[in-house]
This record gives sequence, structure tokens and C-alpha cells, in this order.
Amino acid sequence: MNRKAIDYGVLARDAESSRQVYNSLLQRAKETGVSGELRSSNIRIIDRAEHPRSPISPKRTLDSILGIFGGLVLAVAFGFFYEYLDNRIKDPDEIRTCLGLSPLGMLPALGNQHTTGPLLLNNGVPQNFSEMFRTIRTNILFSAPEGTLRTIAVTSTGPGEGKTCVSSNLAVACALAGQRVLLIDADMRRPQMHGLFDVDLAPGLSNVIVGDAKASTALHKTAVTGLWVMPAGRTPPNPVELLGSARFKDVLASFGQHFDTIVIDTPPAMVVADPLVVATIASGVVFVVGAEMTSRHAARGVIDQLERCQGRILGAVLNRVEFTKNRYYYSRYYGSAYGTYYQTAHS
Repeated sequence: MNRKAIDYGVLARDAESSRQVYNSLLQRAKETGVSGELRSSNIRIIDRAEHPRSPISPKRTLDSILGIFGGLVLAVAFGFFYEYLDNRIKDPDEIRTCLGLSPLGMLPALGNQHTTGPLLLNNGVPQNFSEMFRTIRTNILFSAPEGTLRTIAVTSTGPGEGKTCVSSNLAVACALAGQRVLLIDADMRRPQMHGLFDVDLAPGLSNVIVGDAKASTALHKTAVTGLWVMPAGRTPPNPVELLGSARFKDVLASFGQHFDTIVIDTPPAMVVADPLVVATIASGVVFVVGAEMTSRHAARGVIDQLERCQGRILGAVLNRVEFTKNRYYYSRYYGSAYGTYYQTAHS
């Protein structure tokens, strides 16, 4: 029995030890299962979230300011870029710097609604238009010694720049100043003077040069005191040869004995060679430039041709200027009150 008791004690202690190990393992397994169901995190709450007072995006005020500022920057940059690419003559400073000519004056752009007939100084044109032509006439007369400027040729770079308007009104302005003036239409390809002064196209200059008519029959007295006009006549097949002939020089010399000033309207110099021939005979050449129409390179090329022909260029007239439309270019020359000065004075 003692030996049995000893064996029993050993087995009891072994069973108790195994039971303790089993309970420990069972508890550890349950803890492991519970901790596996939980997610570990290192997030800590620092401040409680607040309800936003306004949306973070879009920020309409800031976006509007940035949009306006960016649009202005792009508009200014595009304007300077366009100005850099635009090589048209716009103001008198470009006539002096790019063409090397003296600006004789500027003429505003007028439509037919401003006059009762052709665009002439004696047909009710605005007062500022007449005053500008008087300024041009004065500048031309003072550009040469007295008595040396007897024959004035008027030309331009291309068609549509208003050379016929300038030459006709220049002749009218000289006649209104008390001179005996002869206006000759030397544009035999597209004559226009007979329509402006309502005279017959023929007989005219071409007929006088070839000997088909006498000079007295080709002259027409106009409604302006002291102004006579000679139309172009029938269109010849060789206008350049007629203008370069000795007969044309003799005709001008004979007219110079009876008139104080002779104004010759010639074709555009870039199109035909007629003005180059006339420039060698005339006392001076007036170059007409259409505002925002004429390219600097084209005008410079025509001036070089005239100078190679020994033509004496008196200066340039900037024609068809849009004073109200393009104040950016012309505000430094004439203020906003310039156009209404005469209207206020005569109202």
C-alpha cells in the first residue's frame, strides 16, 4: 500500500501539472483568437473635426481675379505681338523714321455722306478737312524756295490710297489761295478727274501730246476761281512713252507760262512706271500714304525708285486717318477736342 501510495502521488502531481498546462494553453488560445479579431491602429485623436464654413474648391473670387489678370496679360501680349507683326504705316512718326520723308500733314477718313457731291473743298466738306488741306498746301509751298515749285506730281504706292483726292483738293486749295492752277490727269489708265469736275474725258492730255487736239480745247475752267482742269483723254496703248516724250515736256513748259502751279495726278508708282517718268520732269513729288493700308517695305521700295530717277520728294501725306476709331495712334497728335473745335465755333 505504501508503494501504491507513492505511485499514486506521482501520478496525481503529473495530472495536476498537465491540467495547469492545459488551462494555460486554453486561455492563451482564447486570447489569441480575440486579439486576431481586433485591428491594431496607431491613430490618435488630436483635435475634433470641425464643420467647414465654406467649400475648399472652387474659390470663385480668387479664380475670377486670376482669370481677369491672366486675360489682361494675354491681351497685352497679343496686342504687342500683333503690333510687332503689323508693318503698315499708321502715324506720321513712321513716315519720318521708316520712309525718311517729312510728313506734310494728315487727312481724316470721310465718306460721301459729308459732301453734296465729289469730295472737294468747295463741296461742303467738314471744316477740319479744309483746314488740314490748307496746312498741307502751306507745308508744300514752304518746302522749296519761292518760285521754284511750279509743277507738283502726286503719286502713291498702290491704288485706293486717295492720291486723286489729294491732288484735286491740293489744286483747289492753291486756287483758293489766289493762284492760277492747272490740274492735269496723267493717270491715263484709270482716269477720274473728268468725273470729279464733270467734264468730258476727251479731248485731254493724251490727245494734246499726240497732236489730235489743241491745248486750249483740252482745258476746262472749273467752278473754283483760278482753277483749270485737263482730263486724261483717250486711253493710249503706251502711256509711259507719251509721258516720257519731248512733246509732254513742251506742253508743260507752255502751261508754265500761263499758270502759277501745275498739279499732276499720276498712277500708283508700284503698279506702273508712269510716275517715275513724271517725277523726272516735275519740280516736286507729293507721296500719298494710306493710313493702315500701305506696307512700309512697299512704300520704301517706291521711294527708292523715285530717288533713283532723280525725283525730288517734297514729303508724304497720311490719308484716310481714322481719328475716332484708332485713338491709340493719333491721340498724341490731336486731342479729343480737335475734331469738334470747328463744330463748336460754327454752332
